[in-house]
Amino acid sequence: MRRFLAPFALLLVVACASAPVDYKEDRRVVGTENGVRLDAMILGDQLTTQNSIPFTYDVTNQRANPIAIADLIPATEYDAESRTVTVNLGSEVPGEKLVPRLIAIAPGEKKSFTGTIRVQVLPDSPGNNRAIASPPTVQLKLNFLGDVQPFAQLVGIQQNAVHDPALADKLFPLWLERNEVILSSTVPMRWKPPVDSDVSAASPRKR
Repeated sequence: MRRFLAPFALLLVVACASAPVDYKEDRRVVGTENGVRLDAMILGDQLTTQNSIPFTYDVTNQRANPIAIADLIPATEYDAESRTVTVNLGSEVPGEKLVPRLIAIAPGEKKSFTGTIRVQVLPDSPGNNRAIASPPTVQLKLNFLGDVQPFAQLVGIQQNAVHDPALADKLFPLWLERNEVILSSTVPMRWKPPVDSDVSAASPRKR
């Protein structure tokens, strides 16, 4: 499983302070699990063949102990059967050679972040420009560490990641054991097929 992780060498800082989520808006999603709450606002409602959708999210720690989130670029995956775009926040496992910076959230604390949903693979088959009967949806998946103590040396470090294969190997089983997941509710998206596909299919090629 670890060999399929994206290289941490390309990591950028994507979690930064932002305005709190407007809970009155209809483009928000919510998820909660064991005293940790995720609230997010999807700042767009249209999916195309390749687009970027900004979003903001709040993580509220209602536990008696701190939690930590890996400071990574959100990774997007698509499930064709459910037509759901899932945006992964944090990581289920550390890297093989590079371990990421962790952002701690204290008991009773709420932190706000921003991110971008990068969609490069579309729901339908290539060249298919028909209307989608069931619109695609977007949800967020938050990975966080419920026990910060074993990873204290990574909390709030200046680097995006630390190159330490021995540390990565040592933390791997602990990371898997301490990782917890929150899945948010979904929000529907409008699918805009590529403009060129109908034109090329309907019009014969001319010299």
